[in-house]
Amino acid sequence: YACRSLLGFGFRIVVEGRPGSSGAPVGLATLNSDPRDPSARPDLQIQANRDLGNGSPLICDTGGPAPTPSPGGVPKIDPPSFALTQEISDRLNDFGCRFEAFRESDLSCTLAPNGVASFVSPQSTVQFCALVSKDILTFPPGDTLLTVRLRDAAGNVGNEARIVVRVGSAECP
Repeated sequence: YACRSLLGFGFRIVVEGRPGSSGAPVGLATLNSDPRDPSARPDLQIQANRDLGNGSPLICDTGGPAPTPSPGGVPKIDPPSFALTQEISDRLNDFGCRFEAFRESDLSCTLAPNGVASFVSPQSTVQFCALVSKDILTFPPGDTLLTVRLRDAAGNVGNEARIVVRVGSAECP
């Protein structure tokens, strides 16, 4: 008798990028928040079309003594949009702050087949990684669409990329 449970946590989200047509390096900011300025956005701009964790609207409420004692989540943006509104900017900052940026491939969060830390793509010059944890970024059962784009150091945004994260429901009695 086999039983398995497909959980919405315990994996990493990895986003890689390289300079676009401007040639400017990809920016590294994962948090750039100003509650009075909707143009204050991180260089990593990622969103989900479903709430992650408890969907808390607080920005970067990752738990611990600061900024809040209990972990929160990330509210959805549905349908996906990068419109210049305070609500969308706050949500981009909330999701982005959970990532760590790497410029050095040998310090990245992914491993090559030989077990050495390395970017997934040899053309990448930056990698952003987030651990999807039980307390903060749990994905709900079903399909969640992630939409991401990166901004370079000159302020240019790249093309959007999308991926669906599918989480099954528990299959155990």
